[in-house]
Amino acid sequence: MPPVPLPSGGLMPVASSATSRSAPPAQRRTVSPQRFYTSPGLVQGGATPVGAMPGTYGMVAERGRMVREQRCDVSNVVIVDSVVAGVGASTLAAILARELNERGLKCVLVDADLQGGGLDVLLGVENEDGSRLGEISAPLGTIDGKALLRELPVWDGVPLLSCDPWKTENPQSWEVQACIRALSQVRSAVIVDMGQWNGMQDLTELRQAIRITVVEMTVLGLARAKANMQSQRNLSDPIGEHDAATQEREFLVGMQPRGTIRDHGVTAVEEAAEYLDCDITAFITTDAKLCSELLEGLGLRKPNRANAKAIATLADLIQEALGEKSVNHGTRPA
Repeated sequence: MPPVPLPSGGLMPVASSATSRSAPPAQRRTVSPQRFYTSPGLVQGGATPVGAMPGTYGMVAERGRMVREQRCDVSNVVIVDSVVAGVGASTLAAILARELNERGLKCVLVDADLQGGGLDVLLGVENEDGSRLGEISAPLGTIDGKALLRELPVWDGVPLLSCDPWKTENPQSWEVQACIRALSQVRSAVIVDMGQWNGMQDLTELRQAIRITVVEMTVLGLARAKANMQSQRNLSDPIGEHDAATQEREFLVGMQPRGTIRDHGVTAVEEAAEYLDCDITAFITTDAKLCSELLEGLGLRKPNRANAKAIATLADLIQEALGEKSVNHGTRPA
């Protein structure tokens, strides 16, 4: 039998009675689809995508392409990424979101690291009820940001949309974009842990968001960072007009590698800035107690005094980039 069109514009394949008795339940499920998204026909006057028949899987694919090509408002989106995994980008994203939230800026934290994920596990809220990224499927329309926000677990006052790739199938890149767009409309800032952009390379407009790149302060880490920065710049700005306004929304955070003894092998901030030809906004040192508590699954506590000051300085700059000139608890005068 052909697929049955749903009232929302989605599709629900009709299975035979034999299939329903023998087939195991699908791994991926849609969480309250009617609450999270509406048919593009209802939003855009009922128009059907060109080249696709209504009620067919071709319409799903065509709509997915159109959603992916839509420009996303990134003015209040903060991307935290890194060249390699394991340098502390996820931890930095969470601490920054908590810092901004404590300053009165309503934030939401999104885990868009489709390969690693597990931000809810890192923060100790994996057993909290709520939706995860792999459970949300909205390829045909616009997600309701308020409805999605109500379904998210909360960590230290910050709603969290986490990604658990070992539990559910990863979403498509345009579905992640739709979630970010929806949340950006209902929150002052969306902090996105992007990892290494695995599976998200086609969302080039997100590269125009406020970007925080975490760099390991070693010779190899800096070499990788320089090559990556050049390739990303060519991708987001192919004609070479990387102006001052764009640079004001890009920040580098140096991360001291774990396992070093008395800073041996750690490149100085001045040398790193000269090599990369850009400023190092903040330098985060290793915190043995924080690392051990994370590894034990005890969640993420407050950083030590030195790192707290570095995070506050970074948060000041993010607030200014967001247009939030008033700083309540930062290091700069209001």
